[in-house]
Amino acid sequence: MYGLSLEQAPPYKIPLFYYMTGVVYLLLFSIAILVFGLKIDNRFYYEAIAITHILTLGFFTHIMFGTLFQMVPVIIGVAYAKVESQAKMILLFLNLGTLSFIISLLTSVKIFMHFAMLFLGLSVIYFALYSIITIIKTKDKNPTVRTFITALAFLAIGAVFGILALLQLGGISSTMKFGDLHLSIMIFGWVFMLFSGVAYKILPMFYVAREYPLFIKNCFYIIISLSLVSYYFSMIYAFDVGMTISKIVLASVAFVFAVTTIRILKNRKRARSDITVKFFYFANTNLALGSLLWIVCILFGLELDFLLSMTIGLGFIYGLINGMLYKIVPFLTWFHLSSKSVFDAEMSEVIKIKWMKIQFYIFMLSFAFFILALVYRPFVFVAAILFFISSTLLLYNIVSGYLYHSKMIKKAVVYG
Repeated sequence: MYGLSLEQAPPYKIPLFYYMTGVVYLLLFSIAILVFGLKIDNRFYYEAIAITHILTLGFFTHIMFGTLFQMVPVIIGVAYAKVESQAKMILLFLNLGTLSFIISLLTSVKIFMHFAMLFLGLSVIYFALYSIITIIKTKDKNPTVRTFITALAFLAIGAVFGILALLQLGGISSTMKFGDLHLSIMIFGWVFMLFSGVAYKILPMFYVAREYPLFIKNCFYIIISLSLVSYYFSMIYAFDVGMTISKIVLASVAFVFAVTTIRILKNRKRARSDITVKFFYFANTNLALGSLLWIVCILFGLELDFLLSMTIGLGFIYGLINGMLYKIVPFLTWFHLSSKSVFDAEMSEVIKIKWMKIQFYIFMLSFAFFILALVYRPFVFVAAILFFISSTLLLYNIVSGYLYHSKMIKKAVVYG
């Protein structure tokens, strides 16, 4: 593994605090669905936007930022400067911005919208630039590095368009225009691209799988970038054909990547299956189905926003992040303990396999009820309750990892 050393890694508590904070937002997400689930008829309702951002800013962003603070030194081999103080500041501003945004949408009190723009801009854009400046120092500009830098650039750009969309909630012009662009950039330019960069390293390393084809590693981030730029200019100049082609290219790239990832996993040399493999299969299957569904919607003018949000948002992005947490937390715990000469730590003991499996199957059940709720709306209550239970177990599992680390450190002090 590139650059693996304690000197380059941030304190163990930093990514774990980000993870635990992120999972708390999942509990809030479940409660919000219980309260507003029957009142929302389309994605432009303020309640729908609030619920979406509880998941995206509250959970996705916390987990991705926390992971990058830890994985950039490990995977890329360069360390963040003054990481502890910077991580605390970003965590504070990210939470102030997220909570202000949610409150402003649910109460229509505009002062909270101003706070949201300020703190989200400070946290998200600052994190993107801070990470780019850090990563660009590496001499090895391999496909993962190039993909990471491009993803972080789109994170900053997507945040700017998100803030523009917030500015226009007052009715100055079309909010939908910047909102849709913000959504596409965040899904494909930020989340999907970052995942692909991580996958290039994680799959061969953790699952003893073959490398991704060079065409994917060297070209996909360029194709996605060009498609998003084309989408932007087509939208600005109202060129509908250009927008359609850009969307289809984005969906096609995602579909090819998902199918390739499934094939690589299926042909991995380490045949042993664990819960993270199941999450990977589930997430990439949803990405493939969601991409095909999006192409059908584009070609035939269908409006299936909620089904798309289920497959791409909850099925792909949430499923992927949940699975990666079960790979990352045990590894980080073992890594930090080993670096402190605690050599009797076992990755398999950090989080109990039984509880990971229970959480996975409850989430599967919850996902099934979310899909059924598209046909019979009251099922959304069952789905939200199951998701709350699943999220509580996820929080318990992450806290268990943190407590395992503390227990092993104390044990080493007493007997060492």
